[in-house]
Amino acid sequence: MQKSRKKKAPKESHTVTVASATPDSVNHGFVLSPAIICAVLSLVLFINTTGHDFTVDDATVISRNDITKKGVSALPEIFTSSYRAGFWDRDEGMYRPLSIAMFAIEYQIWPENPIPGHLINILLFAITVMILFRFIFTLFGTNSVMLAFFSTLLFAIHPIHTEVVANIKSRDEILCLLFGLLSLVYLINYIDHKKRTALIISASTFFICFLSKESAVTLLGIVPLIVWYKDGVKFKDQLIPLTVFIFITAVYIGLRLSILGSLTGSAEHQLINNSLLGATSFGQQLGSAFMVIGKYLYLLFIPFPLSFDYSYDQIKLVDLFSTPSLIPMIIVVAALAWAFCNLYSRNAAAFGILFFAITLSLVSNLIFLIESTMAERFLYIPSVGFCIAAGWGIQKLSGIGTVKGNNIWPSLKAKPLSILILAPIVIGYGTLTINRNSYWKDNITLLEKDVRTCPNSARIRYAYGSALLIEFALKENDISKKNLYLDKSIVQLEKGVSILSTYSEAWYHLGLAYKERGNGDKAVSAFETARSQKTFDKADFYVSSGIAYGMVKKYNSAISDLNIAISMEPENAEAYNNLGLYYSEKGVADSALTSLEIAIKLKPQFPQAWYNKGNTYAAVNSFDKAIQAYQTALEQDPGYTDATLNMGNCYAAMQNYSQAIRYFEIVVEKEPYNKKALINLGITYKILGDESKGQEYIDRAQSL
Repeated sequence: MQKSRKKKAPKESHTVTVASATPDSVNHGFVLSPAIICAVLSLVLFINTTGHDFTVDDATVISRNDITKKGVSALPEIFTSSYRAGFWDRDEGMYRPLSIAMFAIEYQIWPENPIPGHLINILLFAITVMILFRFIFTLFGTNSVMLAFFSTLLFAIHPIHTEVVANIKSRDEILCLLFGLLSLVYLINYIDHKKRTALIISASTFFICFLSKESAVTLLGIVPLIVWYKDGVKFKDQLIPLTVFIFITAVYIGLRLSILGSLTGSAEHQLINNSLLGATSFGQQLGSAFMVIGKYLYLLFIPFPLSFDYSYDQIKLVDLFSTPSLIPMIIVVAALAWAFCNLYSRNAAAFGILFFAITLSLVSNLIFLIESTMAERFLYIPSVGFCIAAGWGIQKLSGIGTVKGNNIWPSLKAKPLSILILAPIVIGYGTLTINRNSYWKDNITLLEKDVRTCPNSARIRYAYGSALLIEFALKENDISKKNLYLDKSIVQLEKGVSILSTYSEAWYHLGLAYKERGNGDKAVSAFETARSQKTFDKADFYVSSGIAYGMVKKYNSAISDLNIAISMEPENAEAYNNLGLYYSEKGVADSALTSLEIAIKLKPQFPQAWYNKGNTYAAVNSFDKAIQAYQTALEQDPGYTDATLNMGNCYAAMQNYSQAIRYFEIVVEKEPYNKKALINLGITYKILGDESKGQEYIDRAQSL
C-alpha cells in the first residue's frame, strides 16, 4: 500500500517530490545559472547601501564599542566576552563572537569607515542567496529548478531584508542563515551519499552558525524535517544526524555557560523594548503575540511601510479573542494543519510553512517573552520558509510542472502567466527595497522617516530627539541654528516621555536639551524625573544635572552633583570647572579657585576655566589677577568676547577708564548688538563727562 501511494503522489503536478536522481548526477555549473541571476539581482538592489553611514545599533558593536575598536588584538577577548561587552556591562545573555570578530578585523584595516562593512554585508547576502538556491535544489531534487528559482528570487528581492543587509550590525543574522543553510546542504549530501566528510562539514558549519547567533538552535527542528523529506531514509539514518546536531548544540551551550555563566543573562526585560510586558493577563499577552504574528505575515506579503523599531507603544495590546488576534490565530492553525496533512506527500509548501513556524518560534513571544515586541530582522531566517511556500504557489498558479536542467527560460516562455505573476512582484518588491535602503543612509534620515511610520514608538521619538541634540545641536556654533535643532529635539523628547513617562534616558536627554536652551527650571525638573526612574552611573549625567541646578541658583545641589561626577571620574576637568564656577557664585572663593586650578591642571588649554578663575578673582576685588586670567583665556580663545568684556569691567572698577573703553569697543566691534558692552560704554563715557556720547551708546542698547 505504501508503494502504490508513493507512486500516486507525483501525479499532483504541482507538488514537488524528491526525484530518484541525486543532485550530483546533473551539471551543477549549469544549474547554478538561475542562482547567479538571483544573486546578481540582490547585488543590484542593495548596492545603494554602500555609501551609507553607521546607523542605530551599529554604534553598540562597532563605532562606539571599545573592544571592537582594538582591532585584531581583541580577537581573544571577543571570543571570551558577551556580545556587546565593549559597549556596556548589561548582562543580555548574548554570545555572538563571529560578527564582532569580523568587525574588529575590518576596523583594524578601515577604522571609522562604514563602507567596507556595507560591502561585506551585500556580498554575504548574495552568497546566501546562492546557497539558498542550492539548498532548495538539493532538498527537492533535480526537477525542482523552477521551485528553487521562484523561491530564491523572492528571497533575494524581498524588502523585509533591508534592515538586515543595510544595518551592518545585523551581520549576525546574515552569518547565521548563511552557515545554517550551508550546514543543511551538507546534511542532505550526507543523507544522499552517507559520506562522513559531509556530516563533519555539516556539524562544523552548524557550530559556526551558533557562533553567529543563538537562533541557530531552531535548526534542530529543521533536521528531522529534512530527513523526512528525503525518500528511503531509515530510522537509524534519522538518528545519526540528529544526534550529531544535538551534540553540537550541547558543545555550544557548554561554551556559552563557561563564558557568560548563564543561558539567559540577568538583565531584566524592559517595557520600552517589549510592549507585551505590559499585558494585564496571560490571555492579553497571548492575544497580542498572535497579533504580532499577523503583522509579520502582512509584512511578508505587503512589506510597506517598514520601520527599524516597533517598541512601546506602537503596537497596542489586544485580548486573546479579539479580531486582531483571532484572524492570525486561525491562519496559523489552518496553515499548520494543512502542512501536517501534506507532510506525507512531501509537499514543498508544507515544508516552507513548517520551516517558517519552527524558526519564528524562538522570537514569537508565544513560548516565552523576549526583549522585543517585534522586529523585521526576526523575519530574516523564517522568510526562507515563506519564500519556499510562496515559490510553490507561484509555480502552481503559473502551471509550470517539473523542469529538468537549468534552462528556465523555455518554461517561463511556455507559460507566460508565470511572467505576468513575477513581473509585478519583482518590480514592486525591487522598487520598495531600493527605496527603503535609501532611508538607512544615516541616523537622521532613518529616524525622520520612521518617526512618521511609527509615531507612537517612544524609542523612535527618543532616538530622533537625541540624534538632533547630540549629532547637530551640540556641535553647532551658530546660536540660531543650534536653538532650532534644540527646539526640534525637545519636541521629539517631550513626545517620547509622554508615551512612556518612566523613560529615564529620554528624560535625561530632555534635561540636557532644556539646559542647552537655557531653560534651567525645566532642565532641573527633567533631570530629577530621570534620576527618580534610574540610578545613573555616568559622570556626564551629574555634570549636566549640576549645571542645571547652578542655572537656577540651587548651588548646594549643583555642588553635590558635580562632586558625584568627580567621584566617578576624578580627572573630569569639566566637572571641576563647573564646581569652581558654582563655588564662586556661592561666594566661596577659596574652594572655587582650588577647583578651577585642578580643572586647568587636568586641561591646560581650557579658556572657560581661566575665564571662571578671572570672575572669581574679580568677585573678591583682585582685579589684577582677574585681568591676567582673562588674558590667558583670550590667548587660548581670541574670540572669547565675555572675557574681553570682563577685562573692560575690571579696568573700569580700577578707574582705568581709557582701557575699559578700549576693551568695550573691541567687544562692540565684534558683536555690534552686545547690549552689555554698549551699556558699559555709555556709562563709562558719562563718567568721563561725555554725556552725549554716553547716551548714544545707551540708546543703542535700549533699542535692542
